[in-house]
Amino acid sequence: MVDFFAQQQDFAQDSKRLLAYAQLCNVFYERELKLLAEFNLEPSRLSKRLAALPFYIKRAAESLMSLENPLQLDTQNGTWSGKQKRRNPAEKITADMTFEWLNKYAQIGLILPVLVNENGVTWYRLDCIDATSDGKIRLNEQGWFNLNGQSLDSVNLKIVKANKDTMTAACCGHSWIGGDTTFPRTLTLRELLLSSTINWPNLNKPMKIPH
Repeated sequence: MVDFFAQQQDFAQDSKRLLAYAQLCNVFYERELKLLAEFNLEPSRLSKRLAALPFYIKRAAESLMSLENPLQLDTQNGTWSGKQKRRNPAEKITADMTFEWLNKYAQIGLILPVLVNENGVTWYRLDCIDATSDGKIRLNEQGWFNLNGQSLDSVNLKIVKANKDTMTAACCGHSWIGGDTTFPRTLTLRELLLSSTINWPNLNKPMKIPH
């Protein structure tokens, strides 16, 4: 009898996991297909992107479901959920604090929050370091920055020190307009993949990814 009830519990857990996995895959497909339709890509490029979608979508869904972190995963919307601060947590982080953090911990693979400021609206993008050189770091998507966190290409971008508040804001798409909160943004599939490799117990080091 004990074995029967244990089997029923395992089946229920597996069913919930499969449902969550299916929901994530569906919402990711809907989101990515909509983006591809807006890009007006050449047929050859569109074909390559479509062929690669199943791999990245499955990988994202599996990774998000297996990650243990302080956030809640909304499988119906394919988003992370966490309490948003009334004020942008970057306001408490100075350029000196970011410099000390990057100077000590910057290394290839480190995931960090990039603060974006456009037309009075601020939010974060997740990115990772893919090169370091002569007191500068290059992010995989956003390009080169100095160790103070300022972008060398745009006045609207800067890295801020990663802590629980800034990384939560980045993962959840929290946004602010003026001095108040506004609607969250939806993360790209690439950012969601990055969010699944955040080393929450130690944000100063990249997570070791098993091969």
